[in-house]
Parts: sequence; structure tokens; C-alpha cells
Amino acid sequence: MKTKSYKNIIILLSAIVILTGCKRGFLDVPPQGSLTRIQALIDPAAADKLVAGAYNTLYLQGTVGLKLVILGDVTSDDSDKGSVESDPGFDGVFVDNFTHNSNTGIFNDVWREYYSSIGRINEALGVLEAGTYDETVKKRLIAEVRFLRGYYYFNLVRIFGGVPKIIKVIPPAEQNNPENQTRATAEEIYAQIVEDLTYGVDNLPEKESPVISTGRATKGAAQGLLSKVYLYQQNWQGAYDMSLAVISSNKYDLATDYAKVFRENAASKEEGGVNNVESIFEVQTGPNRATDGSCNAISKNYSNFQAPRGSFPNQTVNGQLWNGGDLGFGLNTPSANLAAAYEPDDARRAATIIFTSNSPTVLWDGFTIPAKPDVVSDRYNYKAYHSPFAESLSCNGLLTDKDNRPKNIRLIRYAEVLLINAEAATHVGGDALTPLTEVRARAGLGTTPATVANIWKERRVELAMEADRFFDLVRTGQAATVMQAAGKPFVAGKHELFPIPQIQIDFSNGLLKQNPNY
Repeated sequence: MKTKSYKNIIILLSAIVILTGCKRGFLDVPPQGSLTRIQALIDPAAADKLVAGAYNTLYLQGTVGLKLVILGDVTSDDSDKGSVESDPGFDGVFVDNFTHNSNTGIFNDVWREYYSSIGRINEALGVLEAGTYDETVKKRLIAEVRFLRGYYYFNLVRIFGGVPKIIKVIPPAEQNNPENQTRATAEEIYAQIVEDLTYGVDNLPEKESPVISTGRATKGAAQGLLSKVYLYQQNWQGAYDMSLAVISSNKYDLATDYAKVFRENAASKEEGGVNNVESIFEVQTGPNRATDGSCNAISKNYSNFQAPRGSFPNQTVNGQLWNGGDLGFGLNTPSANLAAAYEPDDARRAATIIFTSNSPTVLWDGFTIPAKPDVVSDRYNYKAYHSPFAESLSCNGLLTDKDNRPKNIRLIRYAEVLLINAEAATHVGGDALTPLTEVRARAGLGTTPATVANIWKERRVELAMEADRFFDLVRTGQAATVMQAAGKPFVAGKHELFPIPQIQIDFSNGLLKQNPNY
């Protein structure tokens, strides 16, 4: 068995389990192959490939891709559905206006993709925990996949509240067990998240450790995410201690140029670019090629769906002729409300929003976006922009291949850890002013009192268009006031959570209970 090619392993691991169609429930996860299991039990190299397969779940639109953006941004006061009126925008038209219900498709898409990912992780854990190789290696690999599970359950609990807690492989004979079809409380889910991430803190290596490759979870990633989880639980001491641990590690810093944090290239990691000094955890687009050799961007469509839309003239940029029309679909457009939220001279405003309403706009790479009416919207998400002229093309090398631009997605940044530390410090008596001032100074702004309200405002403009605003409003108790002031029909006691998909309630024969007032 040891002499067999690893080709079968790679094929098995690279296939992402996506539960499609109405005939499958969220517990139906096809088993891993026996070759993978046997080799991963005794060979750490095979086990590492098993873990790499778990990371592939980050590449789904429903886990950290566009659908999370719709729930976290479009629902909020930070952005609008965008595109053209006839485009439902993956049901963004419903969540933007709070007319969604339990049959709105995006919720079942997100539910299925998170649970298929968790099922994949649980299968990997079952193999890894039985491994017979070096204990330190085994614990590190286990910690990586538990970090992913903690992250996924954190998003699930923020989206739906309490959900079924599935932390092991469920045999087919047990899939109808009421225990596996019943919602755990939000508190129970948070306890599991803390347990998974604490294991990561204890067993993951520091950034730049030679035993772990770029893009894999590190001790700092586990500490940073755990500090955010504690923030949501109002465990102020825990949030303060974990965020301070990241700061004190001296492994991270603010990139010097805010705009270049979200670009592929910069002069140095200190200035910006992918995996820069500020990046604590980000989704990698790697060589932008699927394991089977096909052209398939890991972050498929993330940039395209948010790129400016309209009738664009032909133009030559950096010696390259552009005659492919618009850049994308123009979804998730920054709102006028967000544009007005920045202080004068805040460098983050121009780095976050592409403004198009008054005259043609020249982007950082030299590409010209026409003004309205040749472009559909007044504003677009600059952070999601991936240049076809100055950054990597898709793996087929076509300038106009808009669907496959390799855009890394930043999930945890050092700037947010500083703001978590500042907010927690206001509750435990620590120094809130220093981390707040550090974030503001990078934006070209002076000091401001380190009040909770000011820190919340800073979170908004620092993290704008990064799929966090709606959840932050709910966490801080501002959702009803802010949403209603923005003209949205937000109902307090209902819209803080999204509905449990009706199809999943039906799969469970009614054991899954709906959220209040849906």
C-alpha cells in the first residue's frame, strides 16, 4: 500500500464536498477513500495532504466568499445590493431590503456549504486523531483543522444563532438521531468554538515557523480569532488577553499603506500585498489552478462579482488592450451612508470606495472607469478589485477571464486585533488609547478619546466592505437603531438572526426549530 501513487489521494482531497439538490440533508457527507485513510494513519506527509483538503473548503462562495459578503455587508448600512435592478444578486435583493424568509435560497446555500465543510473537517479529524506518527506533528495538524471548524461555527452562530453541533462523523444509521438534528444553544456552540481555538493556541506554531506553509493557521491566527470570539461573548478579559498576546508576539504590524493591504503586490511585506505584515489569516489563491489541472480560481468570482459594471470603452493599459467590456457584475456596492462616515482626510475612504458618479475615474493600475450613466453605480468596492493589468491573470492567461481572477481574501488583520484590544481595554481598565491611535495614525488621522462609541466608529471605517458590519451592529446592540435610521425595515427581535432554511427544517422532520418571528 505504501508504494502506491499519491495521485488518488490528491484527487480525493481536492474534491470539495458540496451537498446539492433537495434530496440530501446537511449530514450527508460522502466518506473519504480507504487509501487516504490508511496512508494518513501512518504517514505524516499523507496526513498533511488530508489537512490541505480541509483548507479547500475555504474556497466555497458560501463559506468565506461572496455569499458571506452579502450577509455581512449588503444587509448592513455599509453597502447596497448593487448591479442592475433585474439582478437578484444571489438573493442580495431580499436581504438588502429585509424581505427575506426561510425559503430564500442563500440561507440554504450557506447552511449546506458550512455543514459540508464541517463534515469534511470531522472526517479528517477522525483520521488524524488515530494517527501513529510523531505526536507534535499530529497535534499541529489537528489544531489546523480545528481552527477551521472553530471559524466556521463562529460564522454559523453569528448568522443563525444556535445550530446543530456536529463534531464527529455521523454514520448513516445515526443521521436521523434527534441529537444530530436538534439545535444546540448559541452558548453551547460558542463553548465548542472556544475549545477548538484554544486547542489551536496551544498547538499551532508561530508565524514564519519552518514547519508550516504560508496560508495555514498559526498560533497568532488562533489567538486573533479567539479574541474576536471573546468580544462577541463580552468576555472582555479574554478578548484583552488574547489580543494582547498577538500584539506582544511582535510577529505582526500595520502595513504602511492601507490601500496596498488588499492588493497582490507591494514593494515589501511591510508596505502591503498578499500575506503582508498585517495579515494574520487570509485565503490563498495559490497558483490559481485546480488539482486536476483545470483553470479554476480558488476565490472564483469573488472579484468579478464585485467589480464595476457598465459600458466601458476600449483602452490600452500598461501596453495591454482592453476590449472586454466591463469588469464584472457590480454587486455589493458601498453605500452613500458609508461614504459619509469617514472623517475628512481619512485615507481609508479612497482606498475602500471607487467613486464614479461625477467623472471618469482612473484606478491605481491606470484603468479608467467611466462615469455614470456608462457605469451602473456611483460606488464600488475597491478592496475587492483585482487588476487584470498589474496583477496575476487567471491560469489560462486571458486578460478578459473575469471569472477566475486570483484574489486572496483577508479574514483576520492585525488592525482588527488592535481594535479588539482597545475595546476590551475600556472594560478591563487597560490602555485603549494606544492601539486606537495606532490604527488612526496609519489612516492619517490624529488622536480621539478612546470611548467605546469611538472604537465602534473606527471598526466601521477600518473594516468596511470586509463582511463584518452587520454582525458588528448586532453584537453591539445597534442593529435596530442603525438599520431603521438607514431606512431599512429591520424588526427588532427578528432580524438580528437570519432564518433557519425551511428545507433543513423539513429534512429534520421538524426537529430543527425556526428563529423567532420568522
